[in-house]
Amino acid sequence: MILRDFLSKRGKHIEDTVDLSAGTLAWSLRAKKKANEMDGFINATIGSATEDDGKLMVLPTLVEELSNLNGDQIFSYANMRGVNEFVQAWKKDTIDTYPAYLQEGADTFSTLPITACGGLTGGFMISAQVLFDKGDTILAPNFRWRNIDNVFFRNLQFKESTYELLDKEGNLNFDNLISKIHEAEKEDKKIGIYLNFPNNPSGISPTYDEVKKFQEVVEEISIPTTIFLDDAYEGCAYEDSVIEHSLFPHLIGLNEDVVTIKVDGVSKRYFAYGARLGLVTVGFGEEVSEEDKVDVRELMAKAARTNTSSAPKGIQVAMSNVLNDPEKNKQVHKEKKRNTSILEDRYRYMKKLVGEKESSVLQPVEFNSGFFGYFHIKGKQQASEISHKLLEKGLGTVPFENVKNGLNGVRVAFSSISEKNIEKTVDILYSI
Repeated sequence: MILRDFLSKRGKHIEDTVDLSAGTLAWSLRAKKKANEMDGFINATIGSATEDDGKLMVLPTLVEELSNLNGDQIFSYANMRGVNEFVQAWKKDTIDTYPAYLQEGADTFSTLPITACGGLTGGFMISAQVLFDKGDTILAPNFRWRNIDNVFFRNLQFKESTYELLDKEGNLNFDNLISKIHEAEKEDKKIGIYLNFPNNPSGISPTYDEVKKFQEVVEEISIPTTIFLDDAYEGCAYEDSVIEHSLFPHLIGLNEDVVTIKVDGVSKRYFAYGARLGLVTVGFGEEVSEEDKVDVRELMAKAARTNTSSAPKGIQVAMSNVLNDPEKNKQVHKEKKRNTSILEDRYRYMKKLVGEKESSVLQPVEFNSGFFGYFHIKGKQQASEISHKLLEKGLGTVPFENVKNGLNGVRVAFSSISEKNIEKTVDILYSI
């Protein structure tokens, strides 16, 4: 590399560890190229929802609102704390998703959100750099969004402690995480815990009983602990027993030694994938004063200024207009329900067909939410080999493989497959 002698230690580390040919976007490009060569090709790589005709699934009310903004509303700078009307509206919109008995606590034990450009990536970056130092321990599941490795373990160089998210049958299991927490309490002065539900790539969310079990653990944690919640796909749950909102209101107000950071955004919640608007909300383990909440918000805003600066203004103004107008609010939630209903139909059809199949190569996990289904690879074949074979057969998937963490499988985004192509998708999968 021509710049090799100029690189910093971090630059060299990034060059040596980040493989742009192995991620979701790289496999998406392969799938798009193959689709141009092969009639009837099915692209199940990207975690965006699409209509049956392949166009992005969006919310017409939000699209119209964006088109009505003037130049100042779109292009002027936003405050690092976010457009105030939007921040207030987002807080109410978020709390309204929680059961009534949790809403007061969600208000009492948390800040207003802080906006950060760069989507959820920016949110994790600013909150993690404020709370942790190089070498501090972060517990992260073996099933995780790849950019978390870039933020936590490559850029910020935290110590990685991986826990197993699923048991051998492909069910969610907190037991290994609980063991890792107990180990960390003996060895570390403080820790972070990364949770992502619905999980990317497995498509799994916990049941209410499983959340209750984890609450009991949180209540007993004895060292300063920050729980990072990746709520990118919150609200997309398809079984009655599965929690359909963020874990956030269940984890705050339990233990003065535990802080919970909720990172969410408009990408999936309002089908605005490329708007790049992420939000950070801080939840406390005990009641704090309004002055303390303001101080925390200011600290996060200052961190945003040093990292991602201010968030895009246009999407904030449009969202604020929609959420604060009773008629538009009603309409946009009707459109959201329509979209999530389509996703649920696709999920149920895929789940049904997968349940009728047997394979010597694939073992599906018990996915129940989100945008994805995930399939373990049995035997010695690598997930990337399987994805290449599927690509040649007319199906684009994303391989997730990490020998150290025991991860070896393919992710299938049913969110981007029309219902009429679900059966063909499953047939190709099980033809390997």
